[in-house]
Amino acid sequence: MLRELAPGVFVETGYMGGNVGLVLSEQGALLIDTPLLPHEGRLWRGALRDLGVTSLYGIVNTDPHPEHFLGNATFGPTRILGHELTVRQVAKYRASGLEELANLYRERDPALADELAQIDVRGPELCIEDRLTLYLGDRRAQVLHLNGHTPASLGVYLPDERVLFAGDNVVNNEYPVMSQANSAAWLETLTSIQAMDTGIIVPGTGEPCGKECLEPLILYITELRERVGELFRAGASRRDCVEKVVLLERFPVPETQAVLVKRRKRENVERVYAEIRAAERRR
Repeated sequence: MLRELAPGVFVETGYMGGNVGLVLSEQGALLIDTPLLPHEGRLWRGALRDLGVTSLYGIVNTDPHPEHFLGNATFGPTRILGHELTVRQVAKYRASGLEELANLYRERDPALADELAQIDVRGPELCIEDRLTLYLGDRRAQVLHLNGHTPASLGVYLPDERVLFAGDNVVNNEYPVMSQANSAAWLETLTSIQAMDTGIIVPGTGEPCGKECLEPLILYITELRERVGELFRAGASRRDCVEKVVLLERFPVPETQAVLVKRRKRENVERVYAEIRAAERRR
């Protein structure tokens, strides 16, 4: 569903890979992420046309996962911005990642699989290490490094509109994905977002929200780190932790997503276990 969050600032929450954003400016439209599936990319392009968008300033990819950047070519040629650590991960999709993704759809939708396999993968041309401020005529946009969900995660903050596109560092009312996370840095990022002057936070998935969506994430990641740490120090293996870590259910689990969420929770435990083991070995 397309929503206008502030004059000229939009989010589309209806695509499979997650939310995508649009910021209109005198220098052209700034896109935040692009849809994963080709047909959804074409739908988004049509929506931009309906909104009167005639030129693009560029695209910000908020992390190096395919649901954020695979649609870039649909909107080119235009400049693409991402964290400097994104470049190498995007390059893997040119080598083998596209075929692996296509194979996931091969049996149930061969036409989609063929289209995915032929995507022109385009990664960032302008790389950000810490932060970058864009002055787009009538609009200011700050691209911020927000370490946590991945080491290369970015957010786009509009200080005058008090809107933050937070990427997958924030998810609204669902369990986060932590397979490439730095959970300690993630907690620091969520705390820094709490201190920002924001009225609206656009999560990577889920409906736009206020700061109230941050506390459940902070509590979940904190509790996960504490419980896994206790078990690790007691001599538990990774498998032991997966079996023994039982946390409060902080987010709803739709029946249709029960298997997916179970796998995600297991992967989150495994990731935090690996982090804590590495930290202990460095001491």
